[in-house]
Amino acid sequence: MCNTKFWTEAWQEARESSHQAPSYGNKQGWQQFWNDFAEQYALRNRQSRPIYNAIIDGLVADGVITPASTVLDIGCGAGTFTLPLAARAKQATGLDTAAQMLSVLQSEAAHDRISDRITALQADWLDLPAEPAYDVVFAANTTAINDYDSLMKMNELSRGTCCLIGFAGTYHIKVRTLLWEHLIGTPPEQTAFDIQYPFNILYQDRYLPNIKFYSYRQRYRETLAFMIEYYTSYFKLFGLDSPETSAKITEFLANRSVEDYCTELINSTIGVLWWRADRKTTVLE
Repeated sequence: MCNTKFWTEAWQEARESSHQAPSYGNKQGWQQFWNDFAEQYALRNRQSRPIYNAIIDGLVADGVITPASTVLDIGCGAGTFTLPLAARAKQATGLDTAAQMLSVLQSEAAHDRISDRITALQADWLDLPAEPAYDVVFAANTTAINDYDSLMKMNELSRGTCCLIGFAGTYHIKVRTLLWEHLIGTPPEQTAFDIQYPFNILYQDRYLPNIKFYSYRQRYRETLAFMIEYYTSYFKLFGLDSPETSAKITEFLANRSVEDYCTELINSTIGVLWWRADRKTTVLE
């Protein structure tokens, strides 16, 4: 039977079968990775701002975000969504464990002249008190929301609405996918961040989740040196850190480069899920 237990266990199975599973406990490693590449993520955010603005505009149109809203953005990174949220809400708190990501967020906020509407908070969000401190609790493409308990904690921190953004089906980052196949012989398992799991858990728990889908297609042009550094660091998180692996990454990217530049193509469908934390359907006897 497809009840809450079924979807909770299915989500756990998807996580455990993912190629990313070996890195889940490596919080320090991920923090260092995000710190090292925070500036580049900010540059990519600027390039992709139109799609992020469109998503937040959709939440505004649905009444999720208002000029009076206070918002917690869990796993905010360099401000992918914190910046457009702050531009439309009263106050946005960007929470992350990576100090350099938060530093870049503050720089981007100053550039956008919205520093007074953004608070940077370095913390593990699971350490936050389980009390309703924000009008909207928001999270996008973050490993922080990865099971039933972390999903339900979003409800505990919200005075009204929660919003979770994930992928609908597989997400395709071309160079990354090809590198996984090149290094281990198979493409990566990518269902751990599929929005179907939290959607169905919420539905089975008698919330009334709303969902909207957006197509995301973006091309980034990066130097060969950056791509080698980035992917060497990335695959180290999964235990692929031998000299042989580094040589394979370097050779693979060099063969794909043109005039010492590589192109990274991202093509996916984004699922934007929101629900009232304080409202459930009535069970008819």
